[in-house]
Amino acid sequence: MALLLLDDDVRKRGEVCDLFSSAGYRVNYGHAADALGIDSDGGALSKSVTIWQVDPDHPFPMYIANLARGVNPPWRLSLHQRSLIAPNTSRTKLTSLEFTLIKVFALTEKGEVVSRKRIIDEFGEHYLSYDQNRLDTTVMRLRKKVRAQLGMALPLNTVRVRGFTFDDWLILDH
Repeated sequence: MALLLLDDDVRKRGEVCDLFSSAGYRVNYGHAADALGIDSDGGALSKSVTIWQVDPDHPFPMYIANLARGVNPPWRLSLHQRSLIAPNTSRTKLTSLEFTLIKVFALTEKGEVVSRKRIIDEFGEHYLSYDQNRLDTTVMRLRKKVRAQLGMALPLNTVRVRGFTFDDWLILDH
């Protein structure tokens, strides 16, 4: 893996090196020509390189920090806009029921099983009189909507008999 900073800011270089070192990567200082694999005649020795540019007006981008830690950017639930934002930064507006459903998972641990009863209670309905097919239909439609509008699979999984899990990071955005 090659990392090339396009400006020569010692603070940023140190921050980047510290970040990757703490994540277990071996970090070497070098010249751009070495990183790009350019020989002494100016010809390219390698076919590809990944180049990241750090914007001097903004802090170190979280998605790069997450990359170094091996973590994808999280899913986010916007309370203000009532929308779901995927790790790829695409967003979709949620219906009231979809919003309530996803909010339950934002308030639990990653991968924690949430019972059907708890979800139905959050809907403001009585568990024994609520048609379970309505919940399954809501989940199915939400999965399709997210796949179509955000281009990603929603990590909302069914746990047979027990309920559902959200198997990725999901945070509340105010």
